[in-house]
Amino acid sequence: MELRRVEDEVKSHCKSWRDLCRPSGGACNGDSMPTLKELFSKLNDEDIFPPEPEEEPEEVEDDTQMKEDEKIEKEEKTDKEECLDSDKNSTENSATANSVPVSKPALSASESIAFSDSIFIGYIDPEGEEEGMTDHEMTPQQILERLENIKASLTALAPKINKFLKRLAEKDPITRKPRYGEKAVIRVKHAVRAYKALELGISGAFQDHTKPESAEQSSLVSNLQKQIQMQEEQMNEQRQAKQTQEQIELERIANEKLLAEKREMEQRLLEDQRKREEELELSRRAEEARRRRIEEEHLALAAEREADANLLSLVPTKGPEGVREQIERMRQALKEDRAAFDVALGSLYTLFDQISRKPEEVSFRRVRRDHPKFNEDIGRHVGGKEVLIAAGFRLETLDGIKCFFSREPNIEHDMNGWSDWFDGLKKTLEVIEEEMIK
Repeated sequence: MELRRVEDEVKSHCKSWRDLCRPSGGACNGDSMPTLKELFSKLNDEDIFPPEPEEEPEEVEDDTQMKEDEKIEKEEKTDKEECLDSDKNSTENSATANSVPVSKPALSASESIAFSDSIFIGYIDPEGEEEGMTDHEMTPQQILERLENIKASLTALAPKINKFLKRLAEKDPITRKPRYGEKAVIRVKHAVRAYKALELGISGAFQDHTKPESAEQSSLVSNLQKQIQMQEEQMNEQRQAKQTQEQIELERIANEKLLAEKREMEQRLLEDQRKREEELELSRRAEEARRRRIEEEHLALAAEREADANLLSLVPTKGPEGVREQIERMRQALKEDRAAFDVALGSLYTLFDQISRKPEEVSFRRVRRDHPKFNEDIGRHVGGKEVLIAAGFRLETLDGIKCFFSREPNIEHDMNGWSDWFDGLKKTLEVIEEEMIK
């Protein structure tokens, strides 16, 4: 299981390396990266792998040695299961002293080559890889991050790779044969080769410029870092230009806002001035209307006073004789309309009869000057209103209403005055009765 995990991780980094070597995702500005095949071609197995252990003749071990070997084998069982495959050279010895190791047939030369090629292809150019390829170009930052990721992973894998290299030189403590079988050896060696190839590529990408031999040529990582720095500077310049443009735009918006506010203020001042002018005009018109109304009221009041004065001037004589004179004027004016005259006398009789019966009732003694019934029966005729004036009614305004009003003297304070007032009402009623008989 450990070998499988190492193989998968190394293959994953091989794929990342192949992606970096492709035109769509590789290094920028002409920086070339060696392909995996080129890196593999630079490797020398003699420099990587230890000499293969020689097989020793099988020896029969005593019970004590067999039990010790079993203990060692049991302790390393987990690691052996991860590396052993179906073609391993020996099986586990039984727990008894009489067990005999059993070997499987070795691979033929053609089988070994075919198996090795299939393993090698898995690192160099696995089938179906294009299905997972990306078509977008990688940025220098992404390339650098991938290289650093590969480097960190290789550093983490180093102990396991060293462990595999060490075991290639070890023998099985039981069988005294190499630990790995033929297929396992092929898998381990290809995994180590791929690891070493990646290590070589990473070493070249991260080469140390403090060394004299590398001073003339910049490493891929250095170029990437320069490109990233240049991109950051460009981005900073673009950001600064954008900020400057945004500041200019903000200032423009602020100026436009100030101008808009100024125009709005001017418009508001003009509107306020217009409203003040309108209010002044309305106030002037209202004042003129008020003055006209007052003048009209004064004129109307003067006209009313003049009309009242004229009405009073038409009644030179007061008391029963004055009532008789005004009834005579009415008779002369209505001599062609006896019915209207009779209605007028009848209404006058009713009015004075009510007052005589209930002199304390104010409503009987107050006659509205604009009352339709009064004007229909009495007021519209010559002498009609004058009869009331002759009988002692006054022109007054009560509760805002213009009336003919017969004011009753206070009987408690002016008994004689009240008696004269009441006798005048009775005499007026007698005169009306006499005129009705004629």
